[in-house]
Amino acid sequence: AEVDPEWSIAGKPNGGYLLALCAQAALAELREGGEHHPHVLAATGTFLSAAPFGAARLEVTELRRGRSSSVLRSRLMSGDGEPRVEAMITCGRLHEDAEPRHDGVARPQVPTIEQCVRLPVDAPGFHVPLMGVLAEHLDPACLGWATGSPGGEGELRGYLSFDDGRAFDPLALVMAVDAFPPPTFDLGLTGWVPTMSLSAWVRALPAPGPLAVRTRARLVQDALVDETCDVWDSRGRLVATGHQLAGVRVPRS
Repeated sequence: AEVDPEWSIAGKPNGGYLLALCAQAALAELREGGEHHPHVLAATGTFLSAAPFGAARLEVTELRRGRSSSVLRSRLMSGDGEPRVEAMITCGRLHEDAEPRHDGVARPQVPTIEQCVRLPVDAPGFHVPLMGVLAEHLDPACLGWATGSPGGEGELRGYLSFDDGRAFDPLALVMAVDAFPPPTFDLGLTGWVPTMSLSAWVRALPAPGPLAVRTRARLVQDALVDETCDVWDSRGRLVATGHQLAGVRVPRS
């Protein structure tokens, strides 16, 4: 694989992007092995160190191939052979006509995408090439951190789509749960937030159109934050959820 700098934030590859690379390698292994579970259902990655841009190698070990799901281990290594991400990937098949028997996650109230603010590639103190690949429109009510007046709720809401208009698929949803800025920004903590562990659960095939996203900081303590990100498609269905533990690096004054 090639770790592409377009999928980066302030010089670091996005964690969801790296986890999606691990999941893509697992799907490729399944295709070569015959019976194919075409969709990622769950992916959990532990991030050992920041992956450099450029050539990378992925090693995949099939742990179980069942009737309804397959489980694989995927390791991403940089060109020098150093392990960077260790991931467990569960693959299966999602069905377009599946409807929830119970849904306890309320979709947030977000203004229309036209009323939201698209995040730029270049912002004060940050260069974010990821914002050129993705179109991220945030609710103005949770953008106070950009002007020095954070809301204090630890929550960001808005819309996510590809800049070139392509549709999201289950693999892209693995990346989507880590695509928004850290919700700690809304707490006034605008330093680097390196992902330590990230889990993505894909629950449905997304309908075409922008995704609605809400990401929340649940607990900030001992220079760590645990975050939850929920993603809804244009039909209002919850299609993915992400949970992560990340570091909180406060800029030195």
